[in-house]
Amino acid sequence: MEVVVIKVDIGIFPQSYVSDEPESGGFFPFAIDGETSYLYDISFVERKDEKEVEDFVSKWMRVINRFPLYIFFECFDFHQKEIEEECKSKSIEFTESKRRENGFYIKVKVRNIEQFNVIFPYLYANGSMNNFACLSLEEDVFTIGNRNFKNFWGENEKIETPIITLNGNSIVFWVNYDGDSMVIISNDKKYSELSLVINTLPEETDYSVIEYGE
Repeated sequence: MEVVVIKVDIGIFPQSYVSDEPESGGFFPFAIDGETSYLYDISFVERKDEKEVEDFVSKWMRVINRFPLYIFFECFDFHQKEIEEECKSKSIEFTESKRRENGFYIKVKVRNIEQFNVIFPYLYANGSMNNFACLSLEEDVFTIGNRNFKNFWGENEKIETPIITLNGNSIVFWVNYDGDSMVIISNDKKYSELSLVINTLPEETDYSVIEYGE
């Protein structure tokens, strides 16, 4: 069987990318509580399609092997029935809540790689449409609340937003804009060095280390 090799760029995001008052359309467009000690970007620079990314991330989660995973994302209404039926048919735990605007939030607990492979395509598809899309290793860190945001005109307004609450050893993966990358947000010392993150990647991964400016 041919081994499919994906090429990724990996680098460290500056702490300046995180703000107590997020911006709509900025980094990061949701609220984060707790210390964001380590920020890494894994960029899918030459991905052919979403299937290539899905296969890569499945292998990645298999290597990391820290189940259960908690998956939380915003979703459009037209996906709701399909996702519900998938979860029920595969005995996957999930909860839903209505968004203030069109669509809904869904939180899913996946216990193994088989369940992950069912749900991740929905997570990645919605993240690629710039809906909030995240997963967390072993702990549920996701809530919804109202926080101050800077809008596109630089004015402050309180809006409904997903909130990530980082505890002592949290590891969260966020699907970046347009699905171009996955960003690791963590304060777990197991992710304190770039080399430690690289060691979690599937062994056939072709990667390059890049630098990000402030």
